[in-house]
Amino acid sequence: MRVATKWLCGLLVAVMALTGPLVHAAELSPSPVDVEVSDSDRVGAGFMNVVYVPGKAIICGLGTLASVGVMIITLGSAYRAAKATFKEGCGGTWVLTPEHVAGKVPSKEDIE
Repeated sequence: MRVATKWLCGLLVAVMALTGPLVHAAELSPSPVDVEVSDSDRVGAGFMNVVYVPGKAIICGLGTLASVGVMIITLGSAYRAAKATFKEGCGGTWVLTPEHVAGKVPSKEDIE
């Protein structure tokens, strides 16, 4: 059990190290929506990204592994299901902005 815990901690550190540049790049880029947001929305987005970005990376990685598994098991005949699984985990927003927290950016469900 102790080895599994060390491995999990190592994985978490690696994910945090790899997603750090994504968060930094998102902070430097201008907001896609030109709206007024409060300072609390900015702070909230920062705190939420601490969990959201690594979680998104983990889900994307698991979706990628699942997609590869489906392609191997079905010998490529279920490529639509593999593609949908991959897009579900890796698609969409990777970094939450203050506009997301304030509710100024419509969600994926609202658009469809």
